[in-house]
This record gives sequence, structure tokens and C-alpha cells, in this order.
Amino acid sequence: MAALVAERRPDRPVPPVAGTAAIGAVVHLPAAAIEEGRDLSSMSGVLAGTAQRLLPA
Repeated sequence: MAALVAERRPDRPVPPVAGTAAIGAVVHLPAAAIEEGRDLSSMSGVLAGTAQRLLPA
């Protein structure tokens, strides 16, 4: 993740915790949806968007 951001924004390094936060969010969202009985088929965009928003733009 840090390497991908470094290519896009070399002036803004990613702190190590950012990768952990992004992975945690991507894991937590479907887990919460399963607990609530929601359909997961429409979550792919939400998961990708969440990971992108957690990274420095």
C-alpha cells in the first residue's frame, strides 16, 4: 500500500498505521454487514472506496 501511494504522491508518505487502518476497515465492514443480516453483493464499491479514503490523497 505504501508503495502504491509513494508512486502517486511521493511527497506524502503513508504512515505505517494507515495500512493497518485500511485493512481493518475493509475487514470490519463486511463483518458488520453479516452480523446485521445485510446482503454483501453490493459492498465491493464501498470496501474499495473506504480503503481509498483512508489513504492520503
